Amino acid sequence: MAIIMNSMNKQVQENTIQSQNEWNACLLFRNKQLTKEVKELRSVSAAMDCSASQLQAMSQLLRLHTTPAYGIIRSEREWQNLFALLDMLYGSGFLADLGERQLTAQELKLCYLVRAHLNNKAIALLFNVTTSSVVKAKQRLKRKLALLPSDSFDNYIQHY
Repeated sequence: MAIIMNSMNKQVQENTIQSQNEWNACLLFRNKQLTKEVKELRSVSAAMDCSASQLQAMSQLLRLHTTPAYGIIRSEREWQNLFALLDMLYGSGFLADLGERQLTAQELKLCYLVRAHLNNKAIALLFNVTTSSVVKAKQRLKRKLALLPSDSFDNYIQHY
């Protein structure tokens, strides 16, 4: 009887161990699946964030062209998104090249707005200054960039 009980206990233990091993394998497989899904969701989430910021920048650029106003672009993050969009539309590297010339943040913004083909009035409205202030800022930048008096600042920036 004791031999039968030992044999049955041993069989139960072996079955339990086999069952545990099967469950562990199943859980490990499911864990790998879920980890992969989490990575994919993070990737999609990041792409959606990027797309949302690009859509916002496109909307702001459209508003700048159609109904410019002070406050359309409210934060530095929105400026950076607009810069990225304009680099995508007109060619990248613009910010890096101009950054080497020790331009201020306001000067970079002006250059990007000119690159986006905004006129002085639209830029003045966005910055909440007069158009003559925009013209003066462009003249200072023209000197800073060492352009010739006969060179057009707007053409230079738009074809940079």
